[in-house]
Amino acid sequence: MEHIKYSTKLLGVLTLYKPDVRQVTNNIKKYIAHLDTLILWDNSPSDECVQNSLLPELTDYQDKILWKSTGVNHYIAPAINFAWHYAQEQGYDLLLIMDQDSQWVDFPTYRKTIEQSFCAGNLQVYTPYINGFDEWAIEKPIQERSVFINSGTIIPTTILDAIHGADESFPLDALDMDLSYRIRKAGYPIKCYTNCHLSHTIGHPVHKGPFHLFTDNYGRERTYSITKGHIMCYRRHRDIMTAHERRKFFKEIFMWKFIRICLAEDDKLGRFRMFIKGIIDGIR
Repeated sequence: MEHIKYSTKLLGVLTLYKPDVRQVTNNIKKYIAHLDTLILWDNSPSDECVQNSLLPELTDYQDKILWKSTGVNHYIAPAINFAWHYAQEQGYDLLLIMDQDSQWVDFPTYRKTIEQSFCAGNLQVYTPYINGFDEWAIEKPIQERSVFINSGTIIPTTILDAIHGADESFPLDALDMDLSYRIRKAGYPIKCYTNCHLSHTIGHPVHKGPFHLFTDNYGRERTYSITKGHIMCYRRHRDIMTAHERRKFFKEIFMWKFIRICLAEDDKLGRFRMFIKGIIDGIR
C-alpha cells in the first residue's frame, strides 16, 4: 500500500447504494491512498450487508475508512453535510465528493495539482474534466465553469462554511447545480482542470427509438425528482444565470425531456405523469 504525504488534509466522502462490490472496490483503490480519510456513506438497505462485503476488500486501507450506514436511501446531501461537519471538527482543508460509479484516470495528478493551487492561495472549487460530456469542450488546461458535477469535485472546507453546507431540499437531483450557484454567489470561482479526467455514468444511458435518441432512461421516481429539483433550482438562482443557461435549461427540462419520453423511453405514460407532477411541484 502506498503511503503518500501531502501538506493539505483531504477528506473524501463516497455515497453507496446497492453497489457492485468488485467495481466500487476497484474505483476506490484508484484514489484512497491519496486521501487522509474516506467516509463510506452507505444508503443501502440493512439486509444488503454491504459493509460485510466491501470492507474485507479494503483491508489495506482500514485506517483510512470511516463507515456510516443509514439503512435508508438519504441520497447525497446528508452525506456531504456529515462530511463537512466531520471536516470542521477534525481540521481538514478539502472535501472530495465521489460517486460509486465514477472511475479516475489519474487521481494522483489531480491531487497534486489541487494541492499546489490551494497552497498558492487559490480559494476556489476544483473539478476534473468529466469524460463523455461533449458540451464541455476543452479549450485550455484550466477553465472556469458555471456549474460542476458532484462526483470528483473538491471543495475547500472554508467555502462550505461560507455557504453553510449542502441544502437538503435538494437531496440528490439538482444538488450540484444548487451548490454551484450558491458558491458563485458567495464569490468563489469553479475551476475545471481539463488535464485531469474522471469517467462518470449518469442514469442508464441508451440510444433508442426511431431517431436513435440518447436518453439517461431514468424511471418514474427519478423523472419526477429531476424535473422538480431543476425547476426549484431555476426559480432560486435565475438571477445569476446567463441568457444561454436559461435557454439551455428550458430546452433540456421542458422540450428534450418530453421528446425523449415520447420517442425513446419505456413506461411513457407513467413517466409523463411524473414529469408533469414534477413541473407542478417544482413551480409550487
